[in-house]
Amino acid sequence: MGTREPAEPEAGAELAVWEFAGLLLTYWCNARCAFCYVNCGPDRGGEMRVETALALWQSLDRLAAAHGKTMRIHLSGGEPFQDWVRLVSIIRAAREAGLTLVDKAETNAFWATEDGVTRSRLELLDALGVRRLVVSTDVFHQEFVPPERVRRCVEIGRAVFGPGRVIVRWWDFLQNPVETRRLDSAERERAFRAALARHKDRLAGRAAEQLAPLLPSQPAEAFAGLHCAREVLQSRHVHIDPYGNIFPGTCAGIILGWAGQRAVADIWHELGAHWREHPVLAAVVAGGSYELLQRAKALGYEEWPGGYASKCHLCAHVRQFLFERGVWPEFIGPPECYATVV
Repeated sequence: MGTREPAEPEAGAELAVWEFAGLLLTYWCNARCAFCYVNCGPDRGGEMRVETALALWQSLDRLAAAHGKTMRIHLSGGEPFQDWVRLVSIIRAAREAGLTLVDKAETNAFWATEDGVTRSRLELLDALGVRRLVVSTDVFHQEFVPPERVRRCVEIGRAVFGPGRVIVRWWDFLQNPVETRRLDSAERERAFRAALARHKDRLAGRAAEQLAPLLPSQPAEAFAGLHCAREVLQSRHVHIDPYGNIFPGTCAGIILGWAGQRAVADIWHELGAHWREHPVLAAVVAGGSYELLQRAKALGYEEWPGGYASKCHLCAHVRQFLFERGVWPEFIGPPECYATVV
């Protein structure tokens, strides 16, 4: 297969104003889903303090307002309902400070074990102004969360919020659940393949390790020229983890900046002016994960003989290599986003 000429990034490749921000309140999750692009699980840590969340929220609101826009905040993880008191404290503090309302609160509903607790929690979220509830369920989640808990959360959520304010990802899996934990390894693999055919998930994080081998692979050069300007530079969406690391919305583990002691607006302005000095960002904007591969080869990376299932799989595999060798730690991390082995 011949190498394609690299595609030019879109004209005037400039950093878009961030308008959608997810606060990843923790990397902890009761589940260890094979598709998780953040690599969350019961063995992961990190908890965003109320004060940290409030400062980030204020900073994000100011960035958007300075550009005539309104920030839309969603609360995610990991599993943000892990610490219910902290979740409510963050939402209440933001409400009392006059910040934008929560656009979405995300959960896998593992905690919805009985009707009373489920209803009381969702009623409180509604009273605090949470606009939408997003409940995750699919063949991967159903390995860890019984479908009846998801169904309870969704049905009570619709009664509390109204049908239009409860989103199920993915609805077809709630209608026809697959309790993967009851399957043997061969049945589990077939269920995962079928799920990937129904809903395309990004092959980053744990998905790059566990799901990519289930899909057809291609040599790295098949992804030459597929730059990622739209995903990492021109996207208006970011996530911020418990430590203050800012990621592109779909690329956990690529650090755009650290908001530990700096205003988000300052980070955005600096990144906009100097993104070409960011080794990962400059590579993937210029030529995608294939360009990142070329730069990693100079540092000792060798192509995976089995090939790659997507450009995201290639990127994740290369970044895993770089992370393990301590290359560009300011731009690749934190440890929670990466596997312990390739």
